[in-house]
Amino acid sequence: MNSLQMRLGTGLFVSLVITFLILWWLGNYSIHYLAEAAVAEHMEHDGANILSALSSDENNNIAMDINRMEPTYLQPYSGNYYQVIIAGQVINSPSLMDQNFDIQPLLVGQKNKLYITGPKQQPLLVMAYGYGKLNRDVTIAVAQDLTPTLRRMDIFQYRYTLISLALLTVMIIVQIIILRVAFYPLVRIQKQIRELEYGEITQLDSNVPKEVASLVGEVNGLMTVMEQRLQRSRNSLSDLAHVLKTPLTILQQLSGEEILKLNPEAWDILQTQIRNMQKTMEHVLKRGRLSGGGVTTIKFDIQREMPALIYALQSIYRDKNLSITFSAPDTIDLLIDREDMLELIGNLLDNACKWAVSVVTVSFNINKEIQIIIEDDGPGVSKDDIDRLAQRGSRLDESVSGHGLGLSIARVIVSQHEGQFIMGRSNKLGGFLVEILFSINRCISPHMK
Repeated sequence: MNSLQMRLGTGLFVSLVITFLILWWLGNYSIHYLAEAAVAEHMEHDGANILSALSSDENNNIAMDINRMEPTYLQPYSGNYYQVIIAGQVINSPSLMDQNFDIQPLLVGQKNKLYITGPKQQPLLVMAYGYGKLNRDVTIAVAQDLTPTLRRMDIFQYRYTLISLALLTVMIIVQIIILRVAFYPLVRIQKQIRELEYGEITQLDSNVPKEVASLVGEVNGLMTVMEQRLQRSRNSLSDLAHVLKTPLTILQQLSGEEILKLNPEAWDILQTQIRNMQKTMEHVLKRGRLSGGGVTTIKFDIQREMPALIYALQSIYRDKNLSITFSAPDTIDLLIDREDMLELIGNLLDNACKWAVSVVTVSFNINKEIQIIIEDDGPGVSKDDIDRLAQRGSRLDESVSGHGLGLSIARVIVSQHEGQFIMGRSNKLGGFLVEILFSINRCISPHMK
C-alpha cells in the first residue's frame, strides 16, 4: 500500500469503526445498567414497604398486613413477587402462589442480587435484603419480571444500532470527502508531473500546500537549471563555431601564400586540416539552425516539427533542388526531448541530403516498436563500409568520409534513449538507409497506445 491517501483513509476508517464499536458497547451497557438500577431501586422501596407490613401478635407469631401491599403482589403470577424469611418462617406473596424461591437467609445489612427463572419461565431479577425487626433477622427477597424492561431495551438497542450505523456511514463519507479535498493539490501535482513528462508544461504550479511547496520549488528550480544549462551548452557550441570562422578564414588565406606552396607536403596537410575544421564548423552551425528556438521539452511533435526541419534543409541544399518528404500517423508524439530528436533527425537528414541525388524520405511507423526510416537515392555505402562504420567511435577521423560525425552523434542519441541504430542500403531508393527503433512504452503517451 504505497498510496499515502489510502494509508491515511484506512487508518481513519479503522479508528472510526473502533470508536463507534466502543461507543455502541458503552451505550448499551449504560442503558442496561441504568434500567436495572432503576428497577432495583424500586424493588428496594418495595422491600422497605414489606418490612413495615410485618408485625407480631401477643403470642409472638409473625403476621403480614397484605392490605399495605401493592396490588401487583396480590395477583397470581403478575411478575412481581416477594418472599420473607424470619425465624425459620417463610412468607410468600399471593402472586407467587405455591412457588418458592431458593433464597438463603441474610444478616442485617447484607444485600444480594440474583437472576432466576420465574414461575412462568420469566427472567426475574431478585434483590434480597437483610433487615432486623421484632428482635429477629429478617430476609426480604423482592423479585420482578424483566421481560417488559428487556423488551424496551431491545427496542432502544435496535434504534441505537441503526442510528450508530447511519452516523458511521455519514462519518466515513465525510472522511472520504475531506481526504479528497485535502489531497487534491497532490493529485493536481501528480497530473502536472505527467504533463511535464509529456512536454505539455515546463514548470509545476507553485500554488501548493506548504508541506510540499519546498519540493515543488526544488523540482521547478531543477527544471530551470537543466533548461538553462542545455541552452547554454548549445549556444556555446554555436558561438564557438562562429568564433572559429575568422581564424579559419585567415588560415585559408595563408594557405595560398607562395612560401607554403614551396613545401607541398606541409601545404597538403594544412589544406586537409582546414577542410576538416570547416566541415566540423559547418556541421555545428547546421545543428544550431536545425534545432531553432523554443522551450526544451520531452515531447517531439512530428507533424509540427518535421515541416520546419525539412524547410531548413531544403534551404541549406537549395542548389540540389531536393524532394524531401515524410510520413507519420497523425496522433503520434514521441516522448523524447525535442532538441535531441531535432539533432538526431537533423543529422541523419543532413547526411542524406549531402549524398542524395534528388530524393530523401523519412517515415515514422508504429507496430510493436517506434520505427524511423531515413532513405536517400545517393550512391549509398558498401556492406564492408557499413560494417566498419558500425564499429567506429564518434571521432571524425575514425569514420567513413561524409558519414562519420553525424552518424556517430545520432548513434549516441539513440543509445541514450535505449533504441537500436541500423544502417544499410535502401531497397526503394537504392541509396543509404538508416533505421531507428524505439520502445513503444518509452516513447508513446499512454493515451495514444
